[in-house]
Amino acid sequence: MGAWKDKEIAPQFLEVTQNETDRMIRLVNDLLQLSKMDHKEGAMNKQKVELVSFVENILDRFDMNKTDVIGIERKLPKEQIKTRIDQDKITQVIDNIMSNAIKYSPEGGKITFQLAKEQNRVKFSIKDQGLGIAREKVDKIFDRFYRVDKARSRELGGTGLGLAISKEIIEAHHGHIWATSKEGQGTTIYFTLPLKNRKRGNQK
Repeated sequence: MGAWKDKEIAPQFLEVTQNETDRMIRLVNDLLQLSKMDHKEGAMNKQKVELVSFVENILDRFDMNKTDVIGIERKLPKEQIKTRIDQDKITQVIDNIMSNAIKYSPEGGKITFQLAKEQNRVKFSIKDQGLGIAREKVDKIFDRFYRVDKARSRELGGTGLGLAISKEIIEAHHGHIWATSKEGQGTTIYFTLPLKNRKRGNQK
C-alpha cells in the first residue's frame, strides 16, 4: 500500500522481513537435517576426543559471546575423559542446549555446566535458573516443533526443532537425553555418552 516509500516505516518492514527470512532458513536447515537422520543419511564421523578440553573450548566461545548479565559456572573434572564422538554433532547439541538456557535465563541468572564420569558413560548436565517447565510438559520438549513458550520462542527465532535434533544426535551416539524442571526454579537438561561402544540404551 505504498508503505515501503515511508522512510520511518520502511526500515521496520525490512527488519521484519529479514528476521522472518532468517527464521525460515533455520527451519529449512533443521528439517533437512532431521530428514537425513530419519533416513540414516547423516553418517557419524566419530573420532577419539578428550571431553574436558572439548567442553572448555565450547564454553569459552559462549563466555565471549554472552551478555554480562548471565553467568556460566563450570563443574568439570580435572582428569581427562576420552571417548569417540562426532565433534561437530555433539557441539551442535551443546550449542542448542546452552543457547536455550541463555535465551530463557533472567538477568543476573546463572547457567551451571557439569560433566561427570560414571562407570561406562559420561554424564553432562546444563542447568538454568529460568521460569521452569510444568511437570506434565517436560518430556514434550524433545518433540518436534514443541515450544513451551510459543510467543517468546518465535520472538527469539526458535524453530522448535533444536532439542529434537539433539535427541536424534545423542541416540545416534547410543546415549540418552532427558530433562528435569520445576516451575519457578529453572530447567536442567541431561545427556549421556558411552565411554565404550555399546548398544543403544535408555538408562537414566
